[in-house]
Amino acid sequence: MIHQFNIPNNPHKHRQYCTILDDVYLTHHNKDTSDGSAAELISITHDGKLVKAGIDKDTQKLGNKEIYYENKFNDITKYDELIDENIFLLYDDAGVNYLHSFFDLFGRCIYFDILVKEKPIKLGLSEEFWTDSGKNDFIKQWLKLYYGDNLDVVIFKKGKTYKINQITLSNCLYWSPEYTGHQPIMELIKKTVEKVQPIKVNSNGCYISRQDTIKYGWFHPREMANELELIDKIKCELNYDIIELMNYNLIEKIQIFKSYKNIIQQSSASNVNILFSPKGINNIILTNPKLGPWLNPKCQDFSSTSGCNLLILEDIGELILDSTQPNEGDLNNFPWRITDIDGVISILKQIDNEEIWN
Repeated sequence: MIHQFNIPNNPHKHRQYCTILDDVYLTHHNKDTSDGSAAELISITHDGKLVKAGIDKDTQKLGNKEIYYENKFNDITKYDELIDENIFLLYDDAGVNYLHSFFDLFGRCIYFDILVKEKPIKLGLSEEFWTDSGKNDFIKQWLKLYYGDNLDVVIFKKGKTYKINQITLSNCLYWSPEYTGHQPIMELIKKTVEKVQPIKVNSNGCYISRQDTIKYGWFHPREMANELELIDKIKCELNYDIIELMNYNLIEKIQIFKSYKNIIQQSSASNVNILFSPKGINNIILTNPKLGPWLNPKCQDFSSTSGCNLLILEDIGELILDSTQPNEGDLNNFPWRITDIDGVISILKQIDNEEIWN
């Protein structure tokens, strides 16, 4: 069965539906998601056929209502656990990436919020999306903030197959970084962060360091090569706090972006946190030369929705091209450096004393 929706302020009408199937088998494959991709993590079998709806991202983007993969079969007779309930599968193959989780994954909750008013239904997630530790712990923290501590979920464990009474497979409402269609999701994010109050801070500003991604490992090796020099000058000449976001839970991240007057960060997935900042907060983006052309317009959307100020510093750096790197050809993910750190610091000082806004 196809359940059609009508989501306001989203032009992708062809995508606004879920596929509902009875008596299905869900297999959680033991796949490594440390690269940020959850592709092929989950498979669904119905009537001996592998299900495409709600699983294959390219099909979802087209709004194609095909249910099954052609000529792909899976004759499952054994399973590890029976789930005699209606499940809404909250799944997206890019959902473990910080930015994608807010749009590609959380955007599907708009469907769930409508369906849960119509009939009893539970959220179903893979254990990678529901963890208290590691790189992906923000997903559980965000869902609990949005729904409250009493959220009832079903968690699918690695290497297990489940037989499910009924499952709802959501089509993607939005695919980051498309330029249209994310307004209703941004409004939900803004509404959710209103539950968190700002805190007292002792500095006029902070710099969001990406040294944590080097320490802990992250999806993309696009670090700023001279970031430590930049950090030293920000500390000495601006007396700003240096913050590594991976050391904070999601509530604390929201508090950071609600509390500091001036927040400096590079082009990165954490730019979505601009949505956390209310009116009166100044967000400053140091633009990566490859990410800027597509990410800066998103930052402008985030700023416009949240009401905060935004200053984008462009043409301040260069890529460090190295043909020996394993990501050769993917210029979005090469390291880069600021070419004139003293010039950037001069601009940041004008922001600090508010000259630049005049």
